[in-house]
Amino acid sequence: MEKFEKLQTELYGLLAEFKIAGETARVTPLRSVQELVDTASQRGAKTLVACGSDDTFNLMLAALKGRDFTLGFIPFDENSNLANILGIESVFAGAKTIAARRIEKIDLAKIAGSYFISYLEFGVMSHNIKNESLWQSLKLLSSESKAFTIRIDDSYNVTINGLGGLAVNIRSSASQNDKIGNPTDGNLDLLILERLGKMQILTQRGNIAEGSLEKVPNTTVIKCKKIQFLEPRGSNLTMLGRVVAKFPATVEIIPQRLRMIVGKNRTF
Repeated sequence: MEKFEKLQTELYGLLAEFKIAGETARVTPLRSVQELVDTASQRGAKTLVACGSDDTFNLMLAALKGRDFTLGFIPFDENSNLANILGIESVFAGAKTIAARRIEKIDLAKIAGSYFISYLEFGVMSHNIKNESLWQSLKLLSSESKAFTIRIDDSYNVTINGLGGLAVNIRSSASQNDKIGNPTDGNLDLLILERLGKMQILTQRGNIAEGSLEKVPNTTVIKCKKIQFLEPRGSNLTMLGRVVAKFPATVEIIPQRLRMIVGKNRTF
């Protein structure tokens, strides 16, 4: 809490320094993100800026419910994946980016009536492998594969035995391969990780932890606009460890739907 208060004080000073005007509000037990977004809409706001963690931004995005805003983000978390994606390394960089107001139109993904811009995880990828111990990550990646049945673009079904995977619109490692995780191409990238041998787990653990599954041998990569996760029923679809839906569920891309304030060092 002390760190949060310090960052908030720094932010207020930067808002004044960069002459950024507008109403500020803080989430409390009595004022949810949804209520703050509803209030902003009723008052005719055109721009919303989330300050906090990646999950704070995702909750704001989910609360839009199709309403049209320009969105921004200022990270309070030094490990923010979204900050890397948008090219915003700090609170100072975030405020400076908001002041510069460089806007890009990007694709928006939809699941179960909610929206997101990053990616969903399923199977073993729902675990935070990056922060797990070596022993625990080896145990997770050595688990039995499951038969995932997924329908692509209302056209065909694929059934693949795998450990799990990602449905990606955008990610922080997109700059390493602009064909994967490009939020301006009108597509989702479905990456399914097949079962690995012990040596492959040791050599590929880093790529898996970073979500760069296309670098891992035998990973299935499918570009599509609509993904229907069918089997195994009841399996979780998560975002940053938070369950957002369960199989069966449908994910769709809405091309060029979102106006996003971005930094010059963004990964797309």
